[in-house]
Amino acid sequence: MNNFYKNLLKHNVFYLAGIIVLAIVLFFLFNNVQDSVSKIKVERAALIAKSSALSSLASLRGDFEKAKPYLTLLENILPPRDQLLIFSNELEGLAKQNNLGFGFTYGEEKQSSGNVPGSLAFKISLTGSYSGITNFLKSLETERYFIDIVNVDESRKGDDFSAIINGKVFVR
Repeated sequence: MNNFYKNLLKHNVFYLAGIIVLAIVLFFLFNNVQDSVSKIKVERAALIAKSSALSSLASLRGDFEKAKPYLTLLENILPPRDQLLIFSNELEGLAKQNNLGFGFTYGEEKQSSGNVPGSLAFKISLTGSYSGITNFLKSLETERYFIDIVNVDESRKGDDFSAIINGKVFVR
């Protein structure tokens, strides 16, 4: 029997070596395919993300074209600094409509930068009736300028009231 195994091994050694080499090649090939599959999955995910970003960009460009006519309107909402020369005159007209004494001074100016609008601080002094001051404040809300009232200090002097209004008006 011992001779039988030797003969069998002698005649089949090339087949066994071939099977072992084939098994090793298949093992490395399988690992290489798994690495390739994982790389393909990563690349596919990146491609999907880029495709999504590209479609979002195309959508945004389309929306920009739709909004373009309104862009100039939005840019012109805030007045240029030069138009503030008549700001105090308009407020004085509102005070006269409400039978109020009026005083006005400009304060600190902040220049616009990038997306942040500029502003110009102001101080208004009013004297008159309580209802006149209240009506003046209500009419400030509908004024064509963007105004931020920082504080209102109101006091009574006999039958008349006085108010000091600190605020800022926004400009381009």
